[in-house]
Amino acid sequence: MGAKSHISKWGTSLAIRIPKAVAEQWGVEEGSPVEIIAQDECVLLRKRRFDLDAMIAEMSTDRQHPETDWGRPEGTEVW
Repeated sequence: MGAKSHISKWGTSLAIRIPKAVAEQWGVEEGSPVEIIAQDECVLLRKRRFDLDAMIAEMSTDRQHPETDWGRPEGTEVW
């Protein structure tokens, strides 16, 4: 499905509205993380996917904190 839109000013940036039907088909909503890639005269929007293992591997050791002991489970928690 294609749709026509136009560029609007949004603060000091520019914005393009994504029609509801296109957003639903694409599977995005307000707050969805996307990547914007400029290729010659085209702009590609791609949903960002996060890989937790890759993110942890990129963490520096000064940002890794020791495990915290919160005590025994209470209620219906499963440990």
